Amino acid sequence: MSARDIISLAEQVLRLKEDETPVGSLRHDTELMLSEPKRILKEWRLWIVGAQIVTYSLYRDGSRVVYRHEIDEDALEFAKTMVSLHPDYSPAYVMDVCRTEEGLFIVETNCLNAAGFYAADLEKLVNAIEEIG
Repeated sequence: MSARDIISLAEQVLRLKEDETPVGSLRHDTELMLSEPKRILKEWRLWIVGAQIVTYSLYRDGSRVVYRHEIDEDALEFAKTMVSLHPDYSPAYVMDVCRTEEGLFIVETNCLNAAGFYAADLEKLVNAIEEIG
């Protein structure tokens, strides 16, 4: 988001009375973490089930949105290392990893139910979820 977009969103939230803010939404006391913008060269989504990377998808290559079932080997190894640091983080989740000019970074982690599937191997994902369920 641009700085202008962030400020605009914060102003909208602050115009609400605290009891008008839906649970789970931005609130008056929501802490924001901001950083200098980074140019993302590639971005992947990885699906983790039972502390194992089950499938993945490239979904951004430079400024283009693309969906391909591929990942750079060093990005996969980076993600495996990150997963291994907190194996009990969640039974199932997604992790978005990006490559910048400075290296590889985690963009975010999220739950499965709101994550787009892009070019993931859905059969592998479903089988992995069934195994832990």
